[in-house]
Amino acid sequence: MKVSYDWLSSMVEVPEDPSELATEFIRTGTEVEAIETVGESFDHIVTAKVLSKEPHPDSDHMWVTKVDVGACNVDADGNPEPLQIVCGAQNFNEGDHIVTAMIGAELPGDIKIKKSKLRGVVSMGMNCSARELGLSSDHAGIMILPQDAPVGMPFSQYHGTSDTVLDCEITPNRADCLSMIGIAREVGAIYDRDFHVELPAIKAEVGRATADEVTVELADENLCSRYVARIVRNVKVGPSPEWLVERLNACGIRPHNNIVDITNYVMMLTGQPLHAFDLSTFAERDGKRSVVVRAAHEGETFRTLDDVERTLAEGMALITDGERPVALAGVMGGMDSEIEDDTVDVLVESACFNAGRTSHTSRDLSLISDASIRFERQVDETGCVDVANVTCALIEELAGGEVAPG
Repeated sequence: MKVSYDWLSSMVEVPEDPSELATEFIRTGTEVEAIETVGESFDHIVTAKVLSKEPHPDSDHMWVTKVDVGACNVDADGNPEPLQIVCGAQNFNEGDHIVTAMIGAELPGDIKIKKSKLRGVVSMGMNCSARELGLSSDHAGIMILPQDAPVGMPFSQYHGTSDTVLDCEITPNRADCLSMIGIAREVGAIYDRDFHVELPAIKAEVGRATADEVTVELADENLCSRYVARIVRNVKVGPSPEWLVERLNACGIRPHNNIVDITNYVMMLTGQPLHAFDLSTFAERDGKRSVVVRAAHEGETFRTLDDVERTLAEGMALITDGERPVALAGVMGGMDSEIEDDTVDVLVESACFNAGRTSHTSRDLSLISDASIRFERQVDETGCVDVANVTCALIEELAGGEVAPG
């Protein structure tokens, strides 16, 4: 469990020195494996300025750019010249201030920047999009900075992304500490201090009721003791706000889009895993869609969100639309029902899946996820409705969604 010190300090008074809290955690049974600084991940990444932009001689969509990175300017032979970088983005012009990853940088996703040749032209780095920096799901083009942005400044210093992260090893008997609220409660107990958290509330419920549009069936109650579904319509899928991205990054979760990011944020906040489905991908019969939790058949196949087709064993828990699987319950969603840029209506799932079955499924398939780690330690089924409401409130606020009644 990666604990953002900035996020934690917004919920409870913490010591100024994070190592003091780490010592108290260890004393009370929570091992702290490391104390990290988030901004360190932006090593060899600087603010820059585009000096020139010429068409690539052997490509109809790539550009050969000269980029000023201040004191770090060096050409392919080590001479003090602006960097030559081949770039495929289309959204920039000469004179724009951008973010450049130089040779030696490591981007999220274990991408290492090296000297390379792209269609025969030497490239000495990468002009980065917000997504490549792990700051957003926006990959429409490279990140354009204000015209008054300095040139050659370390990006971590410019962006102010520094946050201290405590990497805590949570023992199996402390599932309550697999959430920021749980960690805040733990800090309050250690220091005898109150903790507080402000949870958003749904402002309005509009349109057709959820129960009139979706039915939920637990075909095997041994797989799932509680399943809550809510619908949010007319969402606008896009990048998440900066504060949300920064909190997810601190927790080691890469941003995708505002809907998926909200479910991950609420999971890290409350400890309750959630999933968001594109409602339109569910089969419709007689004006209704179905959610059915059932056991898999021996040899049944399912393609998970990591784009791997998996062969399932009998008894593994599945979420289906009554006809086909849409998620491996408690572990990972499916490719065919994921949130896309053109998603309009969302089905929010908040459930309590069997701990033992989830543990066996994730290990038998070698598929360990943030969700499975929490479900196999048991989540609080009495909180499913409240957590679904928090999720819908955030989708309403950050994606313009309209929450269906009930």
